[in-house]
Parts: sequence; structure tokens; C-alpha cells
Amino acid sequence: MRSKQTTTILSLLFGGIGVQKFYLGQYWKGILSILFCWTIIPFLVGLYDCIRFSKMSNEYFQVKFNSNKDLKCSTCKTELSKENVSFWGFGQENGACKSCFKKIRNHSKETGKYSFEDDEVQKILNGEIKNRPLPKTDKNTFYVPEEETTEDFELPEGFASIKLNSLAQIIYIDSKDQKSERRITMNSVSQTANNDYVIKGYCHEKKAQRTFRLTRIQQLTDMETGEIFENPSQYFTERFQDSPIGRITKIFQELESEILILTFVARADGYLRIKEREIIMKFIIDESNADFDKKLLENEIRRTYCPSQDFRDSLKKVSKETVEYKTKILDLSTDIVNTDKNPDPIELGALELIKRELKLIKVSS
Repeated sequence: MRSKQTTTILSLLFGGIGVQKFYLGQYWKGILSILFCWTIIPFLVGLYDCIRFSKMSNEYFQVKFNSNKDLKCSTCKTELSKENVSFWGFGQENGACKSCFKKIRNHSKETGKYSFEDDEVQKILNGEIKNRPLPKTDKNTFYVPEEETTEDFELPEGFASIKLNSLAQIIYIDSKDQKSERRITMNSVSQTANNDYVIKGYCHEKKAQRTFRLTRIQQLTDMETGEIFENPSQYFTERFQDSPIGRITKIFQELESEILILTFVARADGYLRIKEREIIMKFIIDESNADFDKKLLENEIRRTYCPSQDFRDSLKKVSKETVEYKTKILDLSTDIVNTDKNPDPIELGALELIKRELKLIKVSS
């Protein structure tokens, strides 16, 4: 059984004659090192190997150089192979598959945090630590007044409200005429007594919850679709009326739990692809038996995002439906996962959770 520590030491002390290559069974590389030992090249290769072996995870070394088939990813528990094992792990004793490591790496790029405790890693992969990815934008300067004026609107019960979960870039003028440009996750829009509208959401620049009066939003850009709304008030007003977007909003309210479940599964790997959107779109059209503007409908699907807690809450609601209906949701979720030739472990985990929460014995084929 070859040792990573031994290989590292041999690379440092005897890399100039390729001893580490012979130790790993790479005889031709070892012979080449001896033939060219009079040059500096084998020494540099040995130094490189020393650094490389010291950095790689133990699981990667065992799988690559000892053909160990009994190792699993420290997070998703997938069996590690030469094809899927990640060079980097979550610490020396926590090897990972490429998929899990990629998710943590992407999370790090978004948050700027690169060091995690073991329980943090699992929470990120489970979706418990949420950091919704912000789509790339040509604009890289956003600004909020240092002493911004915040407003809090307590809306009485019974006021019309529509749940949202979409990303927007807004230009906003507060009550003191201070201008700001920021990115927000819109959670809901509510209609007030004087026919004004209030958006509640999360400000990514301030990293805090904020409330925005719709009439003070000068411009709104949907960050998922790229649409620019010069008159946001009109756009949201139409959601409360019998208009094309209003009818779509209504069916989204009626099928909220189902749409959130399907969206969560589709976005589990970080993307919402065309084929996945088509499956969700067909489900909405079939269930509503209505003729929607397909471009508007697709855009609403692209805007939709489902946090893990909403996913679990939606499963509880759907679990009260008939077995036939629950099986249909599971089948659609399976179809979404199968649009990818190599399903992401998080997608597969979501399927298992759906199957368990909906009390369905097996995934329908």
C-alpha cells in the first residue's frame, strides 16, 4: 500500500533521480528521470510533485495510486472513483467528489469565504446555508446612501398580496430624495389602501431586509431575464388585473407548491436549463388548461427561485394530495433530473426527499 506522506518525502529528497516515480509504479517516468538527471528538469519535477502530493486529499491519492474502491465522498457519500474524485478535499481527511467540491467552490466565489467547518460544508450542500447566486451583470458599481432612509409598512390583514421570489436591479429614490442603485431579491408585492404598491425583499448591498414603495422605483431590471421595466408600477399593477401577466400570476399562486418543488429540483445544480423550463411550463399549461403567452410564462419560470425551507413547506402541502397527483409531481421531478446525463448528487438527494416526504415507495419510471 503506497503512502502519500512517503511519496511526498521521496519527491523532495530524491526527485532529481525520479525515485517517487518508481515508488508509484510509473517506471518509464522514473527511467526518464535517471536519463536526464544531469539536467535540472527532474529536480524541478520532484519539487513540483512534492508540493502537489502535499496538497492533494488522502482520498484522491488512495483512489488514484492504490485503486481503493471503498472510499466515499465525505458529504454526499457517493463512491469515489478515478473519474469523479476531486483533487481537493474539505481538509486532508475529508475527500470529496468533483460535484460536491464544485458546489462549495462556487459558494466560496459568491461569498468570499474559503474556509468552512465540517458542519458548514454539509449545510451548504443541503441548502441550509443559502446564498442565492447573483447573475452576472455588466454593471459592477452599486451604491446605497450611507445613511439611507428606510420605511416600514405594516399592512393590515386582508390586503392583496402576491408572493415573489425573483432578483431585480433597481434605481430607487427614498423619502429624502436620496438615490440608490441596488440588487434585491423581491419576496412579495402588496397593494395598499391608496392603490400604491409595496415590495418587501432582501437588499444584497445592505445584506438586510428592506421595504420599497413601488412608486419610488425609477427603473427595475429583471436580473434573470434582462428585461428593463421603465414603468415598474404598471408592470406590477397588471399582476393584480385580468391581463396576460395577471393570469399567469394567478395560476402561479394556485400551483405555488408544485412549481416551487419542480423549480428547486431544476435549480439544484445551480442552473435552470431550457429543457427543465419546458417540463415546468408544460405542467402549468396542462394543469390550468389555459392559453398563456409562452414567452411571459417562461420568463416567470426563469424568475422563480425556491429556498430550501420553501421546498420543504411545499412538500408538506403536496403530501396531502392524492397518490396519483403526488406520483405525477415525483415523475416530473425525475424527468427534470434525467435531462442531465450525469445527475448532480443534490438533484438525486432532492428526489429522495420528495419520495420520502410524499410517502411514495419508489421513484416512478
